[in-house]
Amino acid sequence: MSGIKQPLFNLGPALHLKLVLLIVLSIALMIADQRLTILREARKTLQYVVYPVEILASLPKRTGHLLGDTFSSHAQLLKINHNLRQKNLLLQAKLQKFNALSHENAHLRQLLNASSHTKAKVKIAHLVSIDLDPYSQREMINQGQHDGVYRGQPVIGATGLMGQVIQVGPFNSQVLLISDPASSVPVIDTRTGLRLLANGTGQPNTLNVRSAPYNADIHTGDLLSTSGLGERFPPQYPVCRVTKVERKPGDPFAKVQCQPTAQLDRYREVLLLWYYPSHKPSQSMPPFPHRNGKRQ
Repeated sequence: MSGIKQPLFNLGPALHLKLVLLIVLSIALMIADQRLTILREARKTLQYVVYPVEILASLPKRTGHLLGDTFSSHAQLLKINHNLRQKNLLLQAKLQKFNALSHENAHLRQLLNASSHTKAKVKIAHLVSIDLDPYSQREMINQGQHDGVYRGQPVIGATGLMGQVIQVGPFNSQVLLISDPASSVPVIDTRTGLRLLANGTGQPNTLNVRSAPYNADIHTGDLLSTSGLGERFPPQYPVCRVTKVERKPGDPFAKVQCQPTAQLDRYREVLLLWYYPSHKPSQSMPPFPHRNGKRQ
């Protein structure tokens, strides 16, 4: 009859009988597997058939582990790279500071070597600030009246004369460099003994000598040093070296350009020199040039 529905599972005695038969068969197979070798060989043969299926079944899991390890390793490498970059920046900063200290140490040795050429009292001073006027060549140092600094005091560098003190405060002093337009230094040509006057131009690498006669024996490469005239600067300190000599017909003077031997626009340390001529007491303070070029 078409109206009668058949049960989905057959729950009759045949199902129980099948279950019992399967259990007995399983027990028999286990006993045979332990006692007979033929089933072992069959199991090995079946493993060749089942192995590809196991590989395919485990492939998603292995792929997941591989991707996880890859992303984890990439993240660790990024973190390690970031840490190494930070350490590299710190090491570079320390290296720059070390190089700066090394250069400063070498410059201080040069200053001390320069001071060994004089018997006068010397003291190292540090640069505090510079004059921002583009036409002025003046610096502020960290030594003042409390340190015994006086107006007109010579200031030298490791390789030559730098200038003189023109203003003295309690703790700081202003230095007029030899390249300032208001500066004039009596010099002498160490090769010929010719007396000249080196004037500042406002540029730290150029001085002018306007007092050289047209037929003066002066050539490129000559070294000009302090002559000691005027008793402002001690004699025989290098000032500049001649870089250009130009003679024009009809002009009674030769145009001479020099380059200061001292590096006026470098370093932060200078050397103060206590210089007093033998016939003057140490308390004397020679006049100094004013900003307008006149002496007071």
